Amino acid sequence: MKPWIERTREEAHLLNPAFCCVTITSVCAGYSESTAQPLPFVLSFMILPIVLHKTTRESLPLTTKTSMPMWLQEHAEARLGFHERLMALRPHTREAIRHGLAFDWIEIDESGNIRCVVGKPAIDKALRKLESDARDCVSRARFLGKWLGAMASTETSMALWGIRP
Repeated sequence: MKPWIERTREEAHLLNPAFCCVTITSVCAGYSESTAQPLPFVLSFMILPIVLHKTTRESLPLTTKTSMPMWLQEHAEARLGFHERLMALRPHTREAIRHGLAFDWIEIDESGNIRCVVGKPAIDKALRKLESDARDCVSRARFLGKWLGAMASTETSMALWGIRP
């Protein structure tokens, strides 16, 4: 990863560890809301490549009534370049998780899953401070958490996007 001084302004804003942490925490909250379980650690690496990719984010369904398999069948283009985005964003995901751990937004439980430490009010407060695309990323992240929670298994979610643990 580039040192902060070498990052472009856009990269520094969009891939800011605090912003990415709020995004990941929002997914954790949505996932826990739908499953009463913490987010499997491995799914955390899928979040940024989906939510930060504007075309994918804007085409996500509005409700979980549209299943992920059905949506991916109709939006096969969302999978194009997904693996490459995932690999490119891995260091930023790790950095965001470290940030979340350091500032008590998330914790890793004994099974290695990610649990929200902060509640919905803290996420909503962070959301109110954001504008346009950043706000959309965090709000769609909560949906993504619920959507991932509606899937039969972590492995199925990953396989649908063309990746494996």
